[in-house]
Amino acid sequence: MLLFIKSLPRMVRSANKDISRHFSTAFSSSLSIAIALLIAAFMTVMAASVDQFTKNIESEFVVQVSLLPTVTEEQRQVLTDQLSAMEGAGEVTFSTREQELDELIAQNGEIFSQYAGQDRNPLLDVLTVHLENAQQVETVSREAEKLQGVASVSYGGSMISKIVDVFDAARTGGWILVGCMILLAVYLTRISVKMNIHTRQEEIAIMRQVGAFNWFITTPFVFEGLIIGFWGALVPGLLVLTGYPALYNLLHGVLLSDMFVLIPPWPFAAWVSAGVFGIGLLTGALGSWLAVRKYLRWYR
Repeated sequence: MLLFIKSLPRMVRSANKDISRHFSTAFSSSLSIAIALLIAAFMTVMAASVDQFTKNIESEFVVQVSLLPTVTEEQRQVLTDQLSAMEGAGEVTFSTREQELDELIAQNGEIFSQYAGQDRNPLLDVLTVHLENAQQVETVSREAEKLQGVASVSYGGSMISKIVDVFDAARTGGWILVGCMILLAVYLTRISVKMNIHTRQEEIAIMRQVGAFNWFITTPFVFEGLIIGFWGALVPGLLVLTGYPALYNLLHGVLLSDMFVLIPPWPFAAWVSAGVFGIGLLTGALGSWLAVRKYLRWYR
């Protein structure tokens, strides 16, 4: 261990010299990592945004339970408790028929004001179930219909369930693509370093013949991979750090409609940028280590 620590400065200098000596190979490796990380960063922002959109939309999903006019206050409280206890259900709020009519007038205009008045109001008292899990919207609706004192239940129909499934699939697919891009970055680094090692096999053979430990041979390549990974992550990291806040300000934080609200840039952009640099360093080191270990084919 002491020998390893003492050798670290020399290995770092050796890695820098090797990069300068084989600049074209190192540049192609950095470019490969940069492209993969740029796609990964873009997919990360997209996947996180879709996740945010999905949460915003799901938070708007509610089940409206209209009550029979004969339901008493005690029966309404029992219904509230039963609805709250259902799987996937959250807070349950009560709205009188007058409040429902006022909201209808506010949303659709004064044309509905003709129904104002105790005798002319055709609406019913409503219990609104806010969902903790939007996937349970159909289940909650079916169970609510079976309760005594319920006149009708509405939640938007099967289209709402399809929207939830589409966004959930998009969210999952986005994160899978991010993982694929990270694996691609590791693979490209490994291939680039293997090409680099092939051009320096005579140097490695001499080191092996004089009895150099495997860690003494592999560590400079790992440092070289770290440096290549850093330079490969530099452009994607800076683009995320500066580009996403600029895009957020340009769109005023909203994409198309208020339903699609973007993630605030801070600290989101900083976290993504830090992740890009971390992945760049990790893929550079890991790709180099895998390439060297496989190339040596034997261990001391």
